[in-house]
Amino acid sequence: MLLASSVAFAGPKDKSATNLANEAMQTDYLATKFKKAEQKLKKAIGQCGESACSYDVVGRLHRDLATVYIGGLKQAGKGKAEMKLALKANPDLQLDNDFATPELRKAFSAAGGHGPKEEEEEPAPKKEEKKDEDCEPGSDGCDKPAAEPEAKAEAPSTGAKNWLSLHFEQDFLIYSAQDNVCASNAANTAEAPNYACYQGSSQFGYSPGQDIPPGPGNRVSGGVGRATSRVLLGFDRVLGSNFSLGLRVGFAFGGGPYTKEKFLPIHGEVRANYWFGSDPFESSGVRPYVSLSGGVAEVDGHVLVEYYDAQQRKGTLDAWRKTGKAFAGLGFGMMIPFAGDNAIVPEVRLMQMLGASGTAFDVALGYAHGF
Repeated sequence: MLLASSVAFAGPKDKSATNLANEAMQTDYLATKFKKAEQKLKKAIGQCGESACSYDVVGRLHRDLATVYIGGLKQAGKGKAEMKLALKANPDLQLDNDFATPELRKAFSAAGGHGPKEEEEEPAPKKEEKKDEDCEPGSDGCDKPAAEPEAKAEAPSTGAKNWLSLHFEQDFLIYSAQDNVCASNAANTAEAPNYACYQGSSQFGYSPGQDIPPGPGNRVSGGVGRATSRVLLGFDRVLGSNFSLGLRVGFAFGGGPYTKEKFLPIHGEVRANYWFGSDPFESSGVRPYVSLSGGVAEVDGHVLVEYYDAQQRKGTLDAWRKTGKAFAGLGFGMMIPFAGDNAIVPEVRLMQMLGASGTAFDVALGYAHGF
């Protein structure tokens, strides 16, 4: 029975978790690579889970993570939370004097830590008292396994749940091959309904002599062209560990000239993101995601069209293509954290324009701040 009791206090992941902790503190922390040290300690805590490590090892891991937060990353709130978890796992835990700073000692004392006990103060049958399943968790002589699940359940999330962001987006419109784009005496005809052609600042086809006879030219080849640009302000709320919902609002620039309708400069959308990985917002690494979005927007673009008049003289026209005022989009992006809860957010999105149908995509670059 005594042998079984002693074995129960050792965990199968003790060795690997301790190796990660040693590497984090002895190598990364001393080299001021605090983010790497944080990642390794979180990985070790994840390996331990609920019962894969002894309570001495679990306490040491949370203590070292508190040291990284307080002494390295200067995040006192997170450090105090980790110190509480360390002492709940092992109330007799001591600071490592090689890394102890006045701020760390203060957090240790505030969390209930104390100096080493005299040997005579520890009663011999203490391990037997820990087998008492009826003790009150947290009281003197209480079994540590009763305190550990409580510490795990109360572990606070260290990742920001709310994110404000600012984005710049450049739109690109996809053109399909189209003949007779600039029809005489009629813009936006049934043959090319989404185009309006201009010669200088005047719309072509409404003045005498502006005729394009059948023949070569007057055609748009398929391809991709630069279109509108937009600036957007966003807010996203993280729900659970891998999902977020958000809004983006802003203005678009570079729309087409007035034809039958004015360009719509207002942009508004709702979006849902799925973030890849296990608890991505608990880590300081890159966070890739896919996004579904929809809302109100207009994407306009223009291309040069060559034509020949009745005397076979060559000319050029500026052909504007206007799309509908609503869209649905599918995007892929990533959040690249830096300096705590700040991040760069690049994204690429495919957009299907509704109403006046069209297909576009945008390339975006944003800055986000979490709180």
